[in-house]
Amino acid sequence: WRAGKAAEHVRLASALCLSKLLPLPHLTGEVLGKYLEEALPLLTSCLDDDNAETRRLMCAVLALALPRLSASRIDSEKLRRIYPELLKRLDDSSDDIRLKVCDTLIALFSAVSYSAVYVASSNLDRTNYQYVLRGLLVHVDDPNPTIQSAVSRVVEHAMQVDPPICAEELKAVRDRQRSPKICDALLEKA
Repeated sequence: WRAGKAAEHVRLASALCLSKLLPLPHLTGEVLGKYLEEALPLLTSCLDDDNAETRRLMCAVLALALPRLSASRIDSEKLRRIYPELLKRLDDSSDDIRLKVCDTLIALFSAVSYSAVYVASSNLDRTNYQYVLRGLLVHVDDPNPTIQSAVSRVVEHAMQVDPPICAEELKAVRDRQRSPKICDALLEKA
């Protein structure tokens, strides 16, 4: 990663190329998995780029790549490098990016292999799951109703991982919300 306008344009062009290439059927999870270790630092750093379009495109790239990679190619260490960067985008200055990262977070949950306690065969344990939920639940009470709705969709997908733990987390934040309606609706689904 380099500073400067020229480097910024290169990152934007790279993100645009990836967003056009990933929908092609030739880039299977197996092919993507071969380059994941090397590419992951670059992908996550572009999520924090100064250029909003680069950040938006990188969210789209990860939303396409994560389901293809699946839990078999994303170990717990890689997942722990990805999800904090995605949660940061929920605080982005651009609502378009905040909405786009919700799709990426939904894709992330499609690539999860969960175990309540750490085991090598899973990539998400209870502690990390609760961390992700807590990061999401802050935004269920967002002042923007569009963001509230998008984050609620993410929580619905996250809920499928461990409904009792998700319900506990929802109950813990319910009374701190401006309006508990969304938490109540999510609790009904849990």
